[in-house]
Amino acid sequence: MGIDANPPTPLVQVTVQADWTDLIAEVLRHNSTGTFWISCYRRGSPSIHGSAKVSVVEDHKVHFTGHDGIELERITNYSFKVKIPEYENIEIEVYGTGRRTNFAKISSLDVSPEGALFVIGTEDGTIRIGESETGRITQELKGHIQYVNTCRFFPSGQVVLSGGGDFLLKIWSVLDGSCPVTMRGHVKPVTDTAIVDRGRNILSSSNDGTVKLWEVASGSTIRTLAQHKEKINAIAVDTWRTPLDSKLLLDPREVGTEGKLVIAASESGFLYGLDVRASEEAFNRKSYNKTPVRACAFSAQHSLIATGTSDGVVELFDIRKSNEMLNRFQHSSAGISSLIFGPSIDSLEHGGPRLIVGSDDSALYEIRSVRESIVQVEREYVGYDLDGPAHARLVGGGPAVIAVAKEGGLLRFGSGTQPI
Repeated sequence: MGIDANPPTPLVQVTVQADWTDLIAEVLRHNSTGTFWISCYRRGSPSIHGSAKVSVVEDHKVHFTGHDGIELERITNYSFKVKIPEYENIEIEVYGTGRRTNFAKISSLDVSPEGALFVIGTEDGTIRIGESETGRITQELKGHIQYVNTCRFFPSGQVVLSGGGDFLLKIWSVLDGSCPVTMRGHVKPVTDTAIVDRGRNILSSSNDGTVKLWEVASGSTIRTLAQHKEKINAIAVDTWRTPLDSKLLLDPREVGTEGKLVIAASESGFLYGLDVRASEEAFNRKSYNKTPVRACAFSAQHSLIATGTSDGVVELFDIRKSNEMLNRFQHSSAGISSLIFGPSIDSLEHGGPRLIVGSDDSALYEIRSVRESIVQVEREYVGYDLDGPAHARLVGGGPAVIAVAKEGGLLRFGSGTQPI
């Protein structure tokens, strides 16, 4: 039986007491000891409910001791490695953080290419731009009248693209907060956007079932790439070697679309691959059990596509063999809200790039061996008091991660000795 017929591999999930980083701060402040709980889950296996004892050793460092079925090893004062003998001695790193901002109803996130700025969209239509290091808000932008489903920096880092429940796409200046362009054409809420090349053209998807190509300068639609009955929930674009010949005359407004593929995740459970220049469907494939596809990611560098469904299943396949599944796994039954490919943390890319996954229950985890036959979680990012869907971005393409949850504010995870 091929992997396309196999059920998803169950991954180990680690959850930690929400205020564990506060407890460590208190232990360090008073040179005392403390205890917090750690639970481990895997579908089809008994749950493990352990605990961690924290004490202070030399040089203002804490020592972690695991109890009740878990073993712990310190990485930093606010991160540790969990070893679970009951689960074949699987080891998972756990990284904590502190809350950086406290904005409710967050619905979208992006980080500027160099990592200095972040942008968040909220359900009341407000967009906020701030500094990644400090969390300080530098611009508050108002123009959408409903939730902002997507906000995205252009490659320059000086311009932001947003799309909302009011069917509109907007272009914003990071420098002065002005909105020189508003794009109208969708007839239902905008769900996602993607930047083509340097940004003279952009792509958008919507609940109206379309994927559209736009010229930014004029705010006009160049053409509609796809029209489906079902919602298009997410899109991602990158380069590829197209087997299709374009029969379209090049529109003078069209720039940088040659050799671009946009993938579109649909509510009907299908993933579509659309050649942007040819405006044709290159492939389509259905998800496991034909479950709605809510998130997608595309790395041309590694020839990989990842999709995430409404019931928490992540699927990976090679774009060169779109009919063959590489891996299928599930962390929990919560829907997938975010997928990002990133460079390997290690000098050797064992199994390809990192894949960071966010889900509707605020879980955020990392896979570092997506091409290997056995996939497992290597890192859990555990936020303070998170609630709702988790969205994440890499900071400047490096190891640090910025994440948001609907009710949990903006958080930054790194590898330092303090919560960032």
